[in-house]
Amino acid sequence: MRLSTFTGRRRKGEQQSEKQPRHLHLIFHLCSEIQQDKLRCVLLCTDRTYDYSVVRPGPNLNMIVGANGTGKSSIVCAICLVLAGRTVTLGRGDKVGLYVKRGCQKGFVEIELFKNGGNLVISREIHVENNQSLWMINGGISNQKKVEEEVKALQIQVSNLCQFLPQEKVGEFAKMSKIELLEATEKSVGPPEMYEYHCELKNFRNKERELENVVKEKASFLEKAKQRNERNKIDVNRYYEKKRHLDVIELLEKKKPWVEYETARKELEGLKMEREEAKKQLSALRQAQAPMLKKIQQIDDQLKPNESQMKAKEAAALDRKENELLSEKKRLSELKGKRRQLEQKISTKQDR
Repeated sequence: MRLSTFTGRRRKGEQQSEKQPRHLHLIFHLCSEIQQDKLRCVLLCTDRTYDYSVVRPGPNLNMIVGANGTGKSSIVCAICLVLAGRTVTLGRGDKVGLYVKRGCQKGFVEIELFKNGGNLVISREIHVENNQSLWMINGGISNQKKVEEEVKALQIQVSNLCQFLPQEKVGEFAKMSKIELLEATEKSVGPPEMYEYHCELKNFRNKERELENVVKEKASFLEKAKQRNERNKIDVNRYYEKKRHLDVIELLEKKKPWVEYETARKELEGLKMEREEAKKQLSALRQAQAPMLKKIQQIDDQLKPNESQMKAKEAAALDRKENELLSEKKRLSELKGKRRQLEQKISTKQDR
């Protein structure tokens, strides 16, 4: 691997145009080619450490050695940013503008990756002022989503600590559990479907546990139901016996009106017979009393004129008595008038 660093100084006699902004670029260019089982990578980067730098790794293990502050982590940050990695993955800053060299308005990172049918060149231009990025794929304008799709198709996972481990994430990597390490390793070195199969296997296991719990609950419920059923057998027998009695009572209740009807019908027939017998006796008595009734009628006919005469005499006597009573009342009122006159005369004489 050959690492070249350029400070970006102007040559003697070279003048900088005032119209052109003063930009310091960090370009990170990676080119991978597989030839006879060898991998050759070329990296070209600019960041907050380098003004301009090109890194070309070899086909085998590559190691960058240098003192603190020489820009080793800057190369790692450039790789992450150009591969559409998030700043939280690096753990150094939450805004992409912080990864551009201080005093510069924008930074540029480019990486070239080996791909069957033609290498893939991804470029990212970072603007400090608004923390926005301009993406390009093979020289054409693109966006972050398409870059993420291309990177994913090459099975590059910058968010996987087993594949891409920044310095600030070593502590987090050490805290990963065995399960998390296994899943991260599957994503890193295994085929894409391995992790999916693993997730399906875990889901099946969870479903199996849920079904086992359901079976246990059902078995427990069944056992309790059997015990409860044994306890309820006596009550059930009593219930059926009671139901039989209630059915008999219901049947008797239904028969009761018919029995009452039969009793009433027989009583009615007896009363009808008694009525017919009474009619016969009444007819016989009327026939026997007919002569006497005839005599009584004759006597009544004879008494009717006498009764009318007696009523006339009684009415005349009453009228006479009423007239006498009226005359007596009149005479009494006259006497009362004379008495009052005499009392007035007596009182007059006494006053004199």
